[in-house]
Amino acid sequence: MRKLARCIAAVVDCCMAAVLLLTIYIQGQLPNQYSVVAGEEISFTSAYPIEMVHTSDTTDAQVYSSVGNSYQMDLKLLGLIPVKTVEVNVVDRKMVTVSGAPFGIKMFTDGLMVVGMSDIPTQEGRANPAKSAGIQVGDILETFNGVKLATNEQLAELMAENGGNPIRVQVKRDQSAFDTEIHPVRSTGDDQYRLGVWVRDSSAGIGTMTYYDQNSGLFTGLGHAVCDVDTGDIMPLSNGEVVPAQITGCKKGEAGNPGELKGKFTEDASLGTLAANTSSGVYGLLYSRNLYLGEQVPVAMKHEVKTGKAYIYTTLEGTVPQKYEIEIEKLVMNEGEAGQNMVIHVTDPVLLEKTGGIVQGMSGSPIIQDGMLVGSVTHVFVKDPTRGFGIFAENILNNAKNVLFSIKKAS
Repeated sequence: MRKLARCIAAVVDCCMAAVLLLTIYIQGQLPNQYSVVAGEEISFTSAYPIEMVHTSDTTDAQVYSSVGNSYQMDLKLLGLIPVKTVEVNVVDRKMVTVSGAPFGIKMFTDGLMVVGMSDIPTQEGRANPAKSAGIQVGDILETFNGVKLATNEQLAELMAENGGNPIRVQVKRDQSAFDTEIHPVRSTGDDQYRLGVWVRDSSAGIGTMTYYDQNSGLFTGLGHAVCDVDTGDIMPLSNGEVVPAQITGCKKGEAGNPGELKGKFTEDASLGTLAANTSSGVYGLLYSRNLYLGEQVPVAMKHEVKTGKAYIYTTLEGTVPQKYEIEIEKLVMNEGEAGQNMVIHVTDPVLLEKTGGIVQGMSGSPIIQDGMLVGSVTHVFVKDPTRGFGIFAENILNNAKNVLFSIKKAS
C-alpha cells in the first residue's frame, strides 16, 4: 500500500513538474501586449489550450471600446492555471493601400561602415592602424578630426590632406559611441598613408513595396532591414530615395540554392525619400504614385491571423504584381527574432513553376488573409524554397508610427 502511495505521489509530482515546465515555456512563446480594434472582442489563437480571462469583472465597458485605453487580461492554461497577465491596447482599425510592386532603393549610410580590414606593408613590417586603435568590422566611422564623414571620396581627400598625422575618429558600435586615435602608416605599395580599413557609404537594390498609407504618405517595403553584404549588420541610413524599377527575369530557387528576382532601375526620377531602415523594413515618404498601388484593405492585429489559406501579391515580370495562393502553416507570437512571426508555404502551382517558391527580391510582398493585410514575406528557407518566414502587419505598422513620429520631430 505504501509502495502504491509512493508511486502515485511520484506520478503526481511528475505531472506537476511537466505542467510547470509547459507553463514556463508558454510564457516565453506569448507576447506581453496585444492590440484590439475598438468595439471588437479580442480572440485568441494558440497551439495550446489557453483562455483569456478578464482580470476584473467590474471594469467599465467604456474601457474596452475607447481608442487609447488599455486593460489587462489573464492567460490561463485550460482556463485554470495562470500563465501570465498581458496588456491589451484599444486601437483604431488602420486602412492601407497594398502594393506588391517592385521599387528601386538608393541609400547612403550615416557615416562610413567598416566592412573589412587589411594589414598595410610598411618598412617596419605589416601593420593595421585601425585595428590597433580598437576599430572592428561593423563599426561606423562618424567623424574625422571633427568633420562628419559622408562618402568614401571624402575620406580619401581628408587622408591626403592629413598626411601621417594622428587622426581623432568618433566611432559608433551598436548603440554606443566612443572616440579613438588612429596613427596612419605609409604603405610601401603606393607610398600613401593608410588606415587599414575598407569602408562603404551606400547601397542600392530592388525590393517589393508592402503598402502605402494615403493619410500620411508613408510607405513600407522589404519586411526586413537592408543589411551590408559583408558584415550582415543593418546599414545606418543617412538619406536615400526610391526610384522606379521593373522585374526583368527570375532565377528559380531550389533546395540549397535560393532563387532571385532580377530587375533594373527604369529611370532616375525619384518617387520618394527613405526615412528609416529598420528590422521590420524600410520606410519612407512617397510623393509620386508612378508605381502600382492596389486596393485599400484593413490591417489585421496579430491575434486575428490564423493558420490556413492566404495570398501574396508579388511581381515576377514588369511592374504589376499578381495574386498567388499560399498556406500559413505556423504562427510565432513571441517577440523574438524580427521578421519571423509566421511560417508560410507556397502552394500556388503557377508561382512554384516560375520561381520554385520564395526567392530573393520577393521580400515585402504583402500577405492577405480574409481580406486583411496580415503581414509580408521576409525570408526563404534555404533548404526548402517553397517555405519561408513572414512578419506580422501589426509589427510593421507599429514601427511605422515610430517613423512618422521621428519625421514630424525632425521637421
